[in-house]
Amino acid sequence: MTDNVVTCVYCGHEYPDGTPTAKHELLTEHIKICEKHPMRAAEQKIAKLRSALVGLIGAESTEELDAMEAVLRSTPSPESDKIAAINAIDALRLSA
Repeated sequence: MTDNVVTCVYCGHEYPDGTPTAKHELLTEHIKICEKHPMRAAEQKIAKLRSALVGLIGAESTEELDAMEAVLRSTPSPESDKIAAINAIDALRLSA
């Protein structure tokens, strides 16, 4: 009797015989590289949004973001503009 073949539901990749159907290292490693997995679309959207934020803020590295925040906090401008820019800086820090 042969084992059931476990395959990726997104791309059809076949795993070795005996691979458990959940919580196995081979499955999680494949998810990281599967081009058809929904996470690839999410990663692309995140990268596009991050790129747009970098363009708006004009900074990307931690040091640049820290300096930009310090400038924003010390520059007279509408509070709502400061909050929006600081939120963008925080989002960039989280996605780094």
